[in-house]
Amino acid sequence: MKIYADVLILTNCILNMIYLTAAGKLIHKSCSGLRLMLASLAGGVSALIIAADCTTYFGAVMISLVKFLSVAGTLLICYKFSGIWQYIRSLGAYLAVRAAFTGMILVFWEISDTKIIYVKNYTVYFHISLLRLTIAVTAAYGLLTLYEFMVRRLSRSTVGFKARYSNGSYQLTLPAIADTGNKLCDTFTGMPVVIFRCSDMYEHFGLDDLETAMRSGFRLIPYTTVSGSGLIPVTPRGSVTIINSKGGTSDVRCYVGVLRSDEGSKAIFDPMLIDN
Repeated sequence: MKIYADVLILTNCILNMIYLTAAGKLIHKSCSGLRLMLASLAGGVSALIIAADCTTYFGAVMISLVKFLSVAGTLLICYKFSGIWQYIRSLGAYLAVRAAFTGMILVFWEISDTKIIYVKNYTVYFHISLLRLTIAVTAAYGLLTLYEFMVRRLSRSTVGFKARYSNGSYQLTLPAIADTGNKLCDTFTGMPVVIFRCSDMYEHFGLDDLETAMRSGFRLIPYTTVSGSGLIPVTPRGSVTIINSKGGTSDVRCYVGVLRSDEGSKAIFDPMLIDN
């Protein structure tokens, strides 16, 4: 079967963009449009490995290694990670997303009129129109988005959340709101941020003074809300535990952002943080 390089690269760019976006939702990471575009392009170009010769044992081993490195590298291009274990867990989620979406595309191919497919060197070439492929991946992405939306609605319907912050001998517990709109992530690591609006906590760490804040492990990142934008001090220090109305607890991996509050103290977190 004749394989067209432009179709091969373009279709795999589309697929990789869907894979990375879906994986980002699962691992609670966001990236810039430029990083997503570069990662998708890298994934698309890596599909050219389909033309490599795998008739020898050494060739098969090298192709397997190159394919794995290209998949792992694509994830690194798109997202930033704070440590090796975070990356390994994210890579597992990314591979699972790729497997799930590939399965959906194969099902679509089976029920469509086009019955031509070519698989070689861990790469699939679909001899179908770009329109059909786009419809397939868009439908799959839509289903994932719908699932995420339903999970968040159910999480938000649970009332009585509390958030407990512990940092050495300092500890406080505040009423917490599960807000799907809180998509704030640390600029450098991509970690989600749980926002504590508490004047007492703000003053305890001396966040009015930048030098004092930095000694306490805080740094400033930009944030935007419906009411405006500004800078918020965030820190990876300490731990956050979300407590539901039944007393169940969830320790969440996140950064902590602190702001003053003139309307009562509260914490704001993305409900997806307690879904995993």
